[in-house]
Amino acid sequence: MESKLRKRLVLSVKLLIAAGLLAWLVTKVHLHDYEIDGKTAPGLLTIAGDINWLVLALGAVGFTASLLVIAARWWMLLRIQRIRIHLWEVVRLTFLGQFFNAVAPGVIGGDIVKAYYVAKHTPKTAAVLLSIFVDRVMGMTELALLAGSMVAVALLAGLETFADIRDAVIVAAVVAVAVVFILVFLLSRRFRRVLHLDKLYGRLPMAHHIARAGDAAVLYRKRIGVLFRAVLMTFGAHAFFVGAIAMCGASLGLAIPWYQYLLYIPLIYIIGSVPITPGGVGVMEAAFVHFFVNAPAVGASEVFAMALLARLVPIVCGLPGAIVAVRGAKLPKAETMEAELGLTKG
Repeated sequence: MESKLRKRLVLSVKLLIAAGLLAWLVTKVHLHDYEIDGKTAPGLLTIAGDINWLVLALGAVGFTASLLVIAARWWMLLRIQRIRIHLWEVVRLTFLGQFFNAVAPGVIGGDIVKAYYVAKHTPKTAAVLLSIFVDRVMGMTELALLAGSMVAVALLAGLETFADIRDAVIVAAVVAVAVVFILVFLLSRRFRRVLHLDKLYGRLPMAHHIARAGDAAVLYRKRIGVLFRAVLMTFGAHAFFVGAIAMCGASLGLAIPWYQYLLYIPLIYIIGSVPITPGGVGVMEAAFVHFFVNAPAVGASEVFAMALLARLVPIVCGLPGAIVAVRGAKLPKAETMEAELGLTKG
């Protein structure tokens, strides 16, 4: 009972933060056209009416392609663990996970749904969870690498000055340090012992699974070639994903340089993955406005419209997952799934 009350309190706080961020964004955007520096700037209604639907459809294709690559990557990671599941089933589960992440953020995680279904067909629960963990780590690490690389390219090539992208440089540096710390914290027992972090580590739901998955981790170390292919696939998935967001911007006619998408999108989605609000609602939209509003001739209303498209397109692309949810076995409550996967304490 106490646990449920605590979860409700945390969710309430997250919803309040999301509402506050969205309220702040409302003060930055204009519904109707407005005057600025003697010129007429478009409001949200004008921007929405001028959408190039063909370009936006290309964005949807790009996002769908990224989901398919992600599914193939997870399938490879499962096969390393000798968990034999048909590729089509993994694709279905990937869309199912995307559906829950996009439509019901904060209620139930897409990763938990995917793990629950796969664990029903194998006793290797720890290996299943480890595959999802490795999949997520690959994605997050390469997003950080992409952002850091583009910071270097932008500065060395003279595309931007340090003053122009100072915030991005700071965020990229913080993200890089955080990713390294998290990886070392999770995977290095010596590091935790030196810094006396074992008690904190023991509170993590995944901690005992990571400890039990020693043999599974060895399998990954032995299949470096397959892991390397998975890394290349991750870059491909990110290329499709960033390209999809760029198509959202292009459908609105935004004059945003190509390299800014490669620089800012990874940072925005890393920030949005921090569980400050359900599904990063409000957080990602605020990050879009903060980073992209400095682009040439691009106002807050236009950037906010792009952020909304970047939110809506994944929801639409995840709709096939709704069919999987309806036609598949009925899912139990989130608490039941977490308990069966061993993700709850006590």
